[in-house]
Amino acid sequence: AEELTDGNEDQIGFVQFHPSYDYTDFVEGLRPVSSADGQIGFELQDGIFKKFCKKAKENPNKKFVFTIDEINRGEISKIFGELFFSIDPDYRGEKGVVSTQYANLHETDEKFYIPENVYIIGTMNDIDRSVDTFDFAMCRRFRFVEIKAADTMGMWENNDEFDNDKIEEARIRLTNLNKAISNTEGLNSHYHIGPSYFLKLKDLDYDILWSDYLEPLLKDYLRGSYDETDSLDKLKDAYNNEEEIDE
Repeated sequence: AEELTDGNEDQIGFVQFHPSYDYTDFVEGLRPVSSADGQIGFELQDGIFKKFCKKAKENPNKKFVFTIDEINRGEISKIFGELFFSIDPDYRGEKGVVSTQYANLHETDEKFYIPENVYIIGTMNDIDRSVDTFDFAMCRRFRFVEIKAADTMGMWENNDEFDNDKIEEARIRLTNLNKAISNTEGLNSHYHIGPSYFLKLKDLDYDILWSDYLEPLLKDYLRGSYDETDSLDKLKDAYNNEEEIDE
């Protein structure tokens, strides 16, 4: 997002989806408002994404990037509504114009569309249990790029939260652990541990990082497997090995 917008924060939007998030938050909906005499009424208000698109329309020569974190945790069809059609790359701009669900309450008959200069980035962990809410029709509207643990170890460098002297040991331990995860029956690279866990080393040691954070997560991944205890022991041995191991 920063690269596309040259770091201009006014051209970047962000939201995190969750099970309670819906169309009225994202596109538009009725919101309670109080009048001067204290009476409560309802007023039609734009949601965060519609506001963002209006700003992009006013600046057609600039790129605007809207990031949706945990995109698979929301009920996609409920949140996007008719915009499910408009986000398709082939129907951007006025050729993808739609009438929103609250169009009858608009002061004008102006319809809505997603400008061509709006880019949508969704992030998700594809082993989350809620991934089934991300249906195939929505998948076809996105390009998928896998971000691997090894690709993001750079977050440790020159980070105030991380002692740079620990980087080499952390890299070896994480690499060994993820190799062991890939070699564990029932698991694969999708279950790899990310480097952000190791930022916790600012406040704790490797033993606590394992016992309080990594072990419970890996236990959950392995729950129900035939050799759960043995597999967990092998993962711990790999994590504790300070010399890089072969595949």
